[in-house]
Amino acid sequence: MIIRTVFFLSDSTAITAETLGHSLLTQFETFSFQENSCPFINSIEKAETIKEEINEAKPKNGLPLSYLAH
Repeated sequence: MIIRTVFFLSDSTAITAETLGHSLLTQFETFSFQENSCPFINSIEKAETIKEEINEAKPKNGLPLSYLAH
């Protein structure tokens, strides 16, 4: 099974982002997901930190799911 990293980003608690994200991820049955919740992103500094984490995960994951779904 292919494992992909998913980030749920929010300027609040991330509960809504996680709920919506989980329903979307059910469309990809051949993947397993490592989920990362990132709540309270309410400053440039926090956004930059998350951006770095996402960029670090990119080489481990290959192409984005949007490319694989076509």
